[in-house]
Order: sequence, then structure tokens, then C-alpha cells
Amino acid sequence: MNAAHERFATWDGAYVLGALSAADRAEYERHLDGCALCRAAVAELAPTAGLLSRLSPERARAIDSTDPAPAAAPMAPHPALRGRLVRTARRRRHRTVALWAGAAAAALLVIAVPSVLALTAPADDAGGTVYALEDVAGAPLEASVKLTSVEWGTRIDLVCQYTGEVLDAPPGGWPYALAVTDDAGATTMLSTWRAGPGSTTELSAGTDVAASSIGSIEIRTLDGDRVVMRREFDSP
Repeated sequence: MNAAHERFATWDGAYVLGALSAADRAEYERHLDGCALCRAAVAELAPTAGLLSRLSPERARAIDSTDPAPAAAPMAPHPALRGRLVRTARRRRHRTVALWAGAAAAALLVIAVPSVLALTAPADDAGGTVYALEDVAGAPLEASVKLTSVEWGTRIDLVCQYTGEVLDAPPGGWPYALAVTDDAGATTMLSTWRAGPGSTTELSAGTDVAASSIGSIEIRTLDGDRVVMRREFDSP
């Protein structure tokens, strides 16, 4: 294991979940070009984002407070070692649970923050292609997605601006979800966020569906699973 790999060895999960900053993501992708170990790790974790998106925020928080029943051991440890083994197991379990609970929360909810961003129209862009989503329900949203083909599937970068009035939104904003449907009709929820007046959300998500196999990308409401924006793609 070289020094470069050691530095990036723990970035795979954050990359797949879209938790890296733009600068860190670009740096990590340059590293992926020359590191087979990290490419393999990313490919293995790619389906995780889709699985975590099915987990409710309440369930994700509950994971950290759940104390699973210990598995039956074939033989008891020596009394002098029992205390040390218990302390070690607890430290490892809590560290692992905290990591995945935090990752689940990051994948499930991205809070929109006010910023000034220009929503781009469909155009070729370095590292991917940008598409505008079309309004299908009169929602006060403007959004675009950039699709980037990667070894394990497709990275989707969303920019979504809420254009409604202050009185139109509840405290905390309206909850929305990003969904991708493949050309076979299977739909996966990738991420959720809240949008309110003056806010622009930027988030990155991943899917193991190849860009050429994506049938549509949608923004949906969480309360009734209603589609409010959509971009459909022609099959190759």
C-alpha cells in the first residue's frame, strides 16, 4: 500500500454518498484514475447509496441506540480476558454503528442553504453532461442535473432552486426526493432534502445504473410521492 493510497483509503464511502466537497471529490477522482484498490472499493460500495435511501431518518438514528443481542459463543473466554474482550467489542461496535448511522443520515437528508447559483441549461460540461429538469406540476422549483459516467455507474449532481414565496412554505421548507428510474422501469430514491424560499440545494448522489440505461430522473414530494419535475432520456 503506497502513501497516496493510505491518504485516500477511507474516502470511498464519503465519495459514493456524495459527502465530499467539490474540491475533495475532484482530488479523489484524480486519485481513482491511478488506484485500482480505491476503484474496487468504490465499485463495491456503489449500491449502498440506493439501499440507505430506503432507510427513514428515524430508523437511521435508532441504529445508533440499538444494542444487538450478542451471538452465542462456542466457548467462554478465560475470566481474566473477558473484561478486555467486552470493552474492545463495544468500542468497535459503537465506532462502526456511528459511522453507518452518520452515513445514512448524510445520504437521506441534505438541508438546503441560501446561495446564488445559475441553473444551467442542457450542455456538455467537463466530466459530465448537464440537463435541465422540466416542471410537470407547477412546483416553485428550477433544477438541473449533471450526469457523470464513472466505473461503478453514474454520479448525479443536482442543483435545485426554490422560487416560491415565504408564505408558501412551512418552517424548514418542503421535503423533496431525488429519484432515478432505469430503462427497465425500476425506480430508486437517491436522496432527500428540504427546500424553502431563497434556498438553493446542491447535492451529489450515486447509482449503479449506467448513464446510458437511465430512463428518467425526477424530483418528487415526500408526502404523496408526487412527481413535480422530470427529465426523460431516450434509450440508446
